[in-house]
Amino acid sequence: MNRFDQFVQGLLWQARWVMLLPVVGLLAGAVYFAVQTGVEVWRALSSGSLEKALPLMVGAVDLALLASVLIIFALGLYELFIAEVNRLEGSLNVLVVRSLNDLKTKLGQVILMILVVKFFEKAQAFSPKGALDFLYYAGAVALLGAALWLVQAREKPDK
Repeated sequence: MNRFDQFVQGLLWQARWVMLLPVVGLLAGAVYFAVQTGVEVWRALSSGSLEKALPLMVGAVDLALLASVLIIFALGLYELFIAEVNRLEGSLNVLVVRSLNDLKTKLGQVILMILVVKFFEKAQAFSPKGALDFLYYAGAVALLGAALWLVQAREKPDK
């Protein structure tokens, strides 16, 4: 290998540090949404009525899931491009990312949960006008259940 090849390879290897910028940005976004989650929970607890608190709590769950997506993505990018994160002995392997496919799977699961929460946010305002509306609603619930079942079935190894 000549000097030019070594220089290019060294330059490409050092270019991985560029990924530190999105990692820091994603972590800042996760902190922002975690704080917003706390604000929503506080507003729900101080609202004084269940009718006001329930939508706020559903919104808080949505924000918490969004914060978790940002943390998972930041950690995944860091582990894939920069370095492996040292974990404590006995810690959960929930955030371990070994490949882009692994990162994509974890993000897909959390995004599906965000969609479930959004569906139930919209379902709170559901006001049927006829039998067909109930049929559409039942179909949406069935599709949601099927999506959750498919994610669960994909996680379990075949026996």
